[in-house]
Amino acid sequence: RIQSRGIKLQQEDIKKLGDAVEKAKDKGSKDALVLMGENAFVVSVKNNTVVTAMDKNMMKENVFTNIDSTILV
Repeated sequence: RIQSRGIKLQQEDIKKLGDAVEKAKDKGSKDALVLMGENAFVVSVKNNTVVTAMDKNMMKENVFTNIDSTILV
């Protein structure tokens, strides 16, 4: 999903995203919104999978549903 949306992540960003998912998992989250810089990721914590990825332009006037936690990175 990240590649199909043209979002470029450095290795450090991927690590931060993974760390955020681990924190969400530790808190019992199932589906989390990870806000990282100018990007947003909806992640299935249970499956360790990015479900949706958006850059700042795609986020405008968007509503995030089916999440139970938000992590700011």
